[in-house]
Amino acid sequence: MLPRVDGASHLRGSGQGAKTLADGLGTGLLCYFNGSDARSPSPEPMRTLVSLRLLATLFLLSALPAVPLVGSADTGPSLGEAEVSVDTRDRPERMEGFNRALAQVVVRLTGRRDMLDDSRIVSLLEQAPRHVQQYRYLDGPDEATSLLWVRFDVSAVEQHLLDAGLPVWSGDRPALLVWLGVQDRQERRLVSATDDHPARSALEHTARERGLPLLFPLMDLEDQGRVTLADVMGGFHEPVMDASRRYGPGGVLVARVQPSGGRWLARIQLSVGDESVQWQGDGETQEAAMAQAMHQAADYLGKRLAVAGLQTDRGGIMVSVSGVSSLADYLRVVNYLGDMAAVSRLRPHGLMSDRALFLLQVRGGARDLERAALLGSTLVPESSGTAVDGIETVGFRLLR
Repeated sequence: MLPRVDGASHLRGSGQGAKTLADGLGTGLLCYFNGSDARSPSPEPMRTLVSLRLLATLFLLSALPAVPLVGSADTGPSLGEAEVSVDTRDRPERMEGFNRALAQVVVRLTGRRDMLDDSRIVSLLEQAPRHVQQYRYLDGPDEATSLLWVRFDVSAVEQHLLDAGLPVWSGDRPALLVWLGVQDRQERRLVSATDDHPARSALEHTARERGLPLLFPLMDLEDQGRVTLADVMGGFHEPVMDASRRYGPGGVLVARVQPSGGRWLARIQLSVGDESVQWQGDGETQEAAMAQAMHQAADYLGKRLAVAGLQTDRGGIMVSVSGVSSLADYLRVVNYLGDMAAVSRLRPHGLMSDRALFLLQVRGGARDLERAALLGSTLVPESSGTAVDGIETVGFRLLR
């Protein structure tokens, strides 16, 4: 569900500051807007025409959905798709399959497995068939079982959740870089982007269920020179984080699995900025142990990033982003803010020498924006300084 992006008539410049940024774009963008009155300090008609076209292009581009850059991440299905196993292709079982498939989507959209016990979710699941956009049957693992693939109307499901005051975690899913160490009687190794391993399969399967994209390191000579199996298994934080910077992830997962008595023990540590949290899971197989720990990490991220209900402040929140000095910078910020789950509406407010201002309508509050930024690689919170036009301002800095 994309936020509304208001048109170019809301872009305003302020004296020399707006002109400095415009000149920095290197495109002749010298006109600026104040309400419906477009003016240009340049007397050259052709240059003004080019400026108007560039400004219109900028806002047309900013209205497009952002495409997250996740490298070689395994992004899995879209947020509204799910597969469930069925024994027959009869209508009653298909209806029941729609219910189970929508339950998967609800967990993915809310970020929390415990939401399925909420009475408001139960009523939504009972209406599952009306939200189905497409479905088809696929071959199952054996002749007696088929897979029912379903695609739901995500916007309608999200709106139902928001109207009921329930949390929604929309499109701002951080790509997580996974350093996976495996130790058993047969092997001790780090799992790379090209390795096929049961522990990795379990991580990826669980991440797909929860809508989380994962990255795995190349384990080329550069990685091998920086990170060892002992670093991962021993929980040595610094070398792993140093080696992770080249991938630009939204967060770093250090996962390790090893035998424990007659069972398996998996540990996962998530690091985002200066914050680090860890979980563990155990099971009869390494896949079960790893899946249990990964679900806990996904629950944590869901609680951090999902926004409950629609709590829109009529005045909105002013966001000031420093480090914006080019057209590419501006578009990057617009697309990033527009893809945040907390943002329901985005309106450009002004341009200054190295800063862009936006008025946002949000679900939740300013803290939800800051949390989302901390799990990405585009903006970081910074002191906002004074209010703009009498509106309390939240500050961010654009990362390079």
